[in-house]
Amino acid sequence: MMAGSTWAVAEAWRRYAPMVLTLARRALGSQAEAEDVGQEVFCRLFRKVKSLRDPESLRSFIYAFALRALKSELRRRKLRSWLIMVKPEVLVGLGSRTVDFESRDILRKFSGLLDRLPPRARLVFVLRRMEAMTVEEVAASMELSESTVKRSMAAAASRLSRWIAADPDLAGLVRGEWE
Repeated sequence: MMAGSTWAVAEAWRRYAPMVLTLARRALGSQAEAEDVGQEVFCRLFRKVKSLRDPESLRSFIYAFALRALKSELRRRKLRSWLIMVKPEVLVGLGSRTVDFESRDILRKFSGLLDRLPPRARLVFVLRRMEAMTVEEVAASMELSESTVKRSMAAAASRLSRWIAADPDLAGLVRGEWE
């Protein structure tokens, strides 16, 4: 890919697009927005791949592009919601016919709570709890210290726990700690 081989570009997309699209869908709650971010990430990757120092760290390199794009999109989304005073409703998995109405309502509420988190806290939470990354992996991907990741995760978990406890529908479903 660094040499500009067409097959390498296609192979990078085949291997890493599912990872980027899943992360984006979980962070943004919308398949359409996730696909837009995915295209942006790979366009940036293909333009900047020559700056990759260690080919073994390609996965982390791609995660870094994805996280930057997601932070930007979350900031744009927040700005748009302030400008029009209405938050767009985006939900994970609502297009699925296998999800019943009650589950869709729970997903809608939880997605709304995630939307209330600051962009960094939301991304840390998604990477730790939805992508099952370690603190070290999150720190490397987001270019943060491990202590900052831990503090962001604790803050996100604390806020989510308070918000969930205040919602009777969600409070009955969630047991245990986020941290």
